[in-house]
Amino acid sequence: MPDVNTVKNFMLTGSAIFLSITIFFCLMRAALGPRFSDRIIAANIIGTKVILLIAVISMIIGESYLADICLIYAVISFLSVVVLARSVIEKKEGENKE
Repeated sequence: MPDVNTVKNFMLTGSAIFLSITIFFCLMRAALGPRFSDRIIAANIIGTKVILLIAVISMIIGESYLADICLIYAVISFLSVVVLARSVIEKKEGENKE
């Protein structure tokens, strides 16, 4: 019977592989999305999945400093989506004034 650490590492590795595959599909959606809003949502989902992937890798290798990197990346990801959304709104308002 396998011990708990072996099962934990197997599950974490499987979840890291699954997250990597879904990040790739979200990247395809960001590249092929018909509307700009699809691209913004895909970028937001990619950011969230990368944060989860960093957290899973942190648990696999047992380094706690990666949790701080997750928090920093979360703030940067949030701000990038806000800036993209704001630029789209300003662009739409500029087109309506003309």
